[in-house]
Amino acid sequence: MSTKLFFFDLDGTLLNTEKQITPDTYAALREWHAHGHRIAISSGRPLRSIVDTIYEQHLDVFSPYAIAFNGAQIHALADGRDICKKTLTLAQVLVISRMVREAGLYCHTYDDQDILTPKDGEELHYYTRVVRIPFRLLPDFPDGVTERPCKMLCIDLRGPDVLDRLAGQIRVSDALGGNITAMRSNDNYLEIFPSDAGKGAAVTALAEHLRISRNDTFAAGDAPNDISMLEAAGCGVAMCSGHAQTIAAADVVTAADNDHDGLAPVLRANLT
Repeated sequence: MSTKLFFFDLDGTLLNTEKQITPDTYAALREWHAHGHRIAISSGRPLRSIVDTIYEQHLDVFSPYAIAFNGAQIHALADGRDICKKTLTLAQVLVISRMVREAGLYCHTYDDQDILTPKDGEELHYYTRVVRIPFRLLPDFPDGVTERPCKMLCIDLRGPDVLDRLAGQIRVSDALGGNITAMRSNDNYLEIFPSDAGKGAAVTALAEHLRISRNDTFAAGDAPNDISMLEAAGCGVAMCSGHAQTIAAADVVTAADNDHDGLAPVLRANLT
């Protein structure tokens, strides 16, 4: 029997609304691992938040891979090494920050440990209610960003309209070289990262690294930033409660949502 590899989004997919893995889904993961198969956690979150969640939810016993920043960083938990890390340039950070200011929006970025933010305000508090990692204030942001980041995140708590306009401007900006992806992961978040990253690119890269056939890869998600992952995997699984575009891109749609063990039957149906 060949080894299989399953990529899971966290929020809205593997985790329920209480940010926990439900008991039967965890039992199905144990069965998956017992059959010799692998798992990867693929999220827009920073690496530190993903690793913390892996340990909080006792996923470390499965020796998972952590894929952070929408596929820009692939990390092997077993030895603490990066398999792949793609970043924005500092020049791109400056240009994007200027465009965000002109749009009147909030944006932050990251280093290896912290959120780097221009202000301690409601957008930051909204974000850190889930992504519980420290932040560092840079009042003259983006000055003070000295390491090339994997991602920038723009937040608008009013909804997606201004974010969508900014995304269009970023995509066609000559100053950014046309190699930046700007896409919403929900109505309030605009994810900005290198175009050669993305969750789909991470599926291909990790499968090749592990010498696992595409036919033996699976991916589950619920949001638009999961679509490339579902399309890159041999079998793309959308949560029934997911975004309509994500459901349309999937090969399989779960019968139940993330609060009712929607992934457990999919895992058990593909053990052999």
